[in-house]
Amino acid sequence: MRTPHFIRLARIDEERFISACRHGLVHLTWARATVRFSRDEFRRLVALLSRAASAGPPATFHDGAFRVTSRLDAESELCAGSWVLQLPPDAWHELTGAAREALHRLEEILASGIWNGEPEDAQSHLIEAVRRVPFSKN
Repeated sequence: MRTPHFIRLARIDEERFISACRHGLVHLTWARATVRFSRDEFRRLVALLSRAASAGPPATFHDGAFRVTSRLDAESELCAGSWVLQLPPDAWHELTGAAREALHRLEEILASGIWNGEPEDAQSHLIEAVRRVPFSKN
């Protein structure tokens, strides 16, 4: 029996959730946008979110193309390259919690071996296509 192509890792509500696919991508869906990260990129992103949460606002942390900035009474920002997600404090905490939960669930799934034999990274042509179209067409 073949494992599912997509597995939901964490859910805030029907419009905000994080899933993973067998091709090695983690999909962050927030309202009408879905942004895709490699597994290693997602790990780095969660590490930044966790550092910002531990430090408390105001805080800014960078890791390559990723930047997180948490603010006390204003919108916090998650930046991945040219993509920026600005969130009020309550949504920022929801995202941080969901990202931590998703990473924990992802590591459990990978350790279970259900995707053994599946590539860790998507094929290069798929990654290039994803980078050219960072948002869904809807």
